[in-house]
Amino acid sequence: MRKPGNVLFPLFGPVALALALVLSPAVSLSETAPAEGGEKKADDPLRFGHVKLGLDSMVRAERATDFSLGSFSFTPGNDEGRVLFRLRPSVAVSPSENLTARVEGQWYAFYDDRDFSEFTLYQGFVEGTVPGMKKLSVKAGRQEFVYGSTFLLGADTFYDGLSFDAVKLSLKPSEKFAIDLFGGQYVKRLSGGIEGKIYGIYATYTPGETLSVDLYGLRDTGGAGATHVGGDHEVTYSVGTRLNGKIGKHVAYELEPVYQFGKKNKKDGASHNHISAYGGHVDVTVDPPLGRYPGKIFLSYAYGSGDGDPEEGKFTEFHNPNNDTSLIGDMNVIGELGGLTVGNATASGLQVVTAGGGIDVTRKLNVSLDGHYFRANKVPSGFSKEIGIETNLILTCKIKENISVLLSANRFFTGDFFKDAAGSGKDINYVYAQLQATF
Repeated sequence: MRKPGNVLFPLFGPVALALALVLSPAVSLSETAPAEGGEKKADDPLRFGHVKLGLDSMVRAERATDFSLGSFSFTPGNDEGRVLFRLRPSVAVSPSENLTARVEGQWYAFYDDRDFSEFTLYQGFVEGTVPGMKKLSVKAGRQEFVYGSTFLLGADTFYDGLSFDAVKLSLKPSEKFAIDLFGGQYVKRLSGGIEGKIYGIYATYTPGETLSVDLYGLRDTGGAGATHVGGDHEVTYSVGTRLNGKIGKHVAYELEPVYQFGKKNKKDGASHNHISAYGGHVDVTVDPPLGRYPGKIFLSYAYGSGDGDPEEGKFTEFHNPNNDTSLIGDMNVIGELGGLTVGNATASGLQVVTAGGGIDVTRKLNVSLDGHYFRANKVPSGFSKEIGIETNLILTCKIKENISVLLSANRFFTGDFFKDAAGSGKDINYVYAQLQATF
């Protein structure tokens, strides 16, 4: 899970404009005529004919003890709070069902931390069906890549997001089969300064209502973590599959193994280690018939291989920095399965056991509680592998259909690894109140 970075982006490139010209013959303005008189529809006050306005907003007040919110690191004795703002105004133009152009900006800042006038182009793309090929669509410009359960590729919805300057081809030869081909480069300021490119293929086969099977492959030169530098000189390939299905009416499951290979740059900058790492997760969710109080119970196990000596032999540390999954907690003490660094000590590769559940107390109020047990696979000699246990209590109140308030109280019970690495066994506390609205 990427941490928030600075935000200031240029407009998306001419590739989107070129796509608009290519697709323009397919446009028929008569297909989706605006309401009589060009007035906005009664059921959508933000739609004006072919134009749709939107706003995605989030305000969060948060506080942490024994933790640095700026660096996302264990800091005994520290006590700090901040207020985060994120606004994403958007405009989408759809002159026909075959063509859409969308521009979405972003203001992202912390109170008293930066000039809130900084503006980001978060997304800016043109999407449409290729003329004469209704089963093939193209999307070009700045965009998100969100696939599967976001275990490997998501949009970092909790902070400033993650987008790419990219092109995506989507083919759906049948109702049961779909395939995406995509490629582009990281937006540097959105990805924490990462420079690199990502290419991928993602296929989904849905033989029935209770089962879907995904197959995918990614090529990433962006790097991840302190031991995985990134850049064009470094290449990571990720190959995985995802099974998502149901057993009966109340049990859902998900299984996603991933293997990584390629090469990474050593610290000397002149040689490489071959990458050979693996990770994945398995989840079971039960939706029991609770009458007037519906809810869910879930159990999951996630694994990322580690490397005790990254400068020698094969590099065996698994990385999923672009994830947007809740499997690794809500506090960002743990950002990904590659591990974590406390002081000068690194725990490489993690195992995570998650259990929890949620219940709808009313139609507008949900209460959820979950716990995550973390254990490292590789640690320095003499260090404990016990990372700790994170607990998350979250109340979600839906004020209206598109407006929600979240109240959360979280605690990370640090394991002996923290004491070995930093000389302190203090636990980490984190609370926040968040208002989010989408129009």
